[in-house]
Amino acid sequence: MLFEIVTSLIAGGIAGTAYLKRQGVGDDKTRIERIAANAGLVTRDGKQIRIYRRTKGKGYTEYVYQIPLGLSFADFEKKKHVFEDGLNIKRSTFDLSIHDLTDINFRSNPIPQIKTILQKKKKQKKEIEMAFDGMLKIRVYDEPMPDWLLFDESMLAKCNGWEIPIGISRTQFIKHDFDAIPHMIVAGATRKGKSAFLKLLVASLIARHPDDVRFTILDLKGGLAFAKFRDAQQVEAVAKNPIEALEALRAIRDEMNSRLEYYLDAGIEDVKSAGVKERHFVIVDEAAQIASAGETDKEIKRLKVECEHILAEIARVAGALGYRLIFCTQYATADTLPRQIKQNADAKLCFRLQTEIASQVVLGEGETDAAHLPLIPGRAVYVTDRKQIVQCAYISSDDIDRLIGPHINIRARKDNDEGGKNVEKGNCEGTAPRSYSLIISET
Repeated sequence: MLFEIVTSLIAGGIAGTAYLKRQGVGDDKTRIERIAANAGLVTRDGKQIRIYRRTKGKGYTEYVYQIPLGLSFADFEKKKHVFEDGLNIKRSTFDLSIHDLTDINFRSNPIPQIKTILQKKKKQKKEIEMAFDGMLKIRVYDEPMPDWLLFDESMLAKCNGWEIPIGISRTQFIKHDFDAIPHMIVAGATRKGKSAFLKLLVASLIARHPDDVRFTILDLKGGLAFAKFRDAQQVEAVAKNPIEALEALRAIRDEMNSRLEYYLDAGIEDVKSAGVKERHFVIVDEAAQIASAGETDKEIKRLKVECEHILAEIARVAGALGYRLIFCTQYATADTLPRQIKQNADAKLCFRLQTEIASQVVLGEGETDAAHLPLIPGRAVYVTDRKQIVQCAYISSDDIDRLIGPHINIRARKDNDEGGKNVEKGNCEGTAPRSYSLIISET
């Protein structure tokens, strides 16, 4: 009797394993090696990656490979999306548990029973992470990252100093420290999470540093994205066109030069050693609207060129003076992302972009990850001294109101003339006096 049970279990196990293998389950090692070979990750003498260790963790399996001489980790990382797509071809990840398998009666034909269990299956895209420490590590996750993360105020409690919450990675809560890395480039196609992140950034800083933070916002898409913030006492200006942008940037340049001269005379190294608590954030959204390349109006082009020069100066020298540049664009090209700004902004938060070329413009040569992110709002590549895939937190309108409400002032708003130019007396030669209208913001 015992012999019959054992042989039935063995036979059923073999049949079940064969069926699951045909369904594409449990064979990631072989798939990875085949994908590498088919993707050309083979040396001239035909050597391929060789498995060194396979480890099962909670929610993932890690495969460690030896890379043959002649290939580099960068060769594999560039083709991460090829591995990820290959692991998901004709694949379903099934909702099978140990309990499910123990319910199978292997004395009878197990195949129909397995098929019944597999009716519970759910389609899931497997995701991978790659790392290198002398060995190629490919971690294959059983389930995708959460595709939604709602902000809550406990995130602010996890931040220290000039840190702000960003979201989560596979393994941890992610935050950015603007005193450690003062300037950031934020890029992403329309409705992929860029504007939502900027609102999270501004609201978080106002909530955490209401007395020490200042903002100059160049919202060259009309000003609507930052309408909630324009009457916060921490916001010095919201510029909506190149003329207003240049006026705001000139004021920053004058202040910056005065501070630099004072620090030099006093032998002060930076804002920290000066004991200055204040930080001034300059947010540019959208960079393409301030780019001088392609501008046909000579006067507007002259204004934009001066704006670009001041922004480049902020990126080069103003970090030590307490200024923080957040430079944002939907259209990542060499024209919209100036070299001086890219070189001096050591943090990048890049949401999905439409092409590999655009991804490389933001993240660097060979870095195409942003073009292969899933179509999930808030999913981004976050780069500092390392690269991480993150799901950014979404902050609701109600949360913004709650955080900034105590800091809203009733103030006079500048009206514009028909051409969108400021008309304040004394602002520009030959202009008419500016009129004001009373704005009462909801809190």
